Amino acid sequence: MQWLFKFLQNPFQTYLNAGKTLLKFLDNIKKLVICYSYKGLINGLQPIEYCNSDFTGDKEFFKSTYGYMFKFAGGPINWKSKRASTVALSTLEVKIDTLIKDIREVS
Repeated sequence: MQWLFKFLQNPFQTYLNAGKTLLKFLDNIKKLVICYSYKGLINGLQPIEYCNSDFTGDKEFFKSTYGYMFKFAGGPINWKSKRASTVALSTLEVKIDTLIKDIREVS
């Protein structure tokens, strides 16, 4: 949305088409919501963390991708997916980097 707004002073047809597509997308997702509920919780009101990484998933720069998500009361409260800033030499290094970044996020 912010990227699109900077072209409003001198709009080209490409940007107008992108704006129309964005508005259609936003209209279609207005019924989607994140639901939080105490029902069906196995571990009570404890946060749950999921994390994953992809060793050299970026074939252009050979960098890994990592991601994590924290859930609370059945719904997501924090998530991130990012390409690593350095090149990892092994899958173990990627997993350790992901774990360290997740711990920093919680702290």
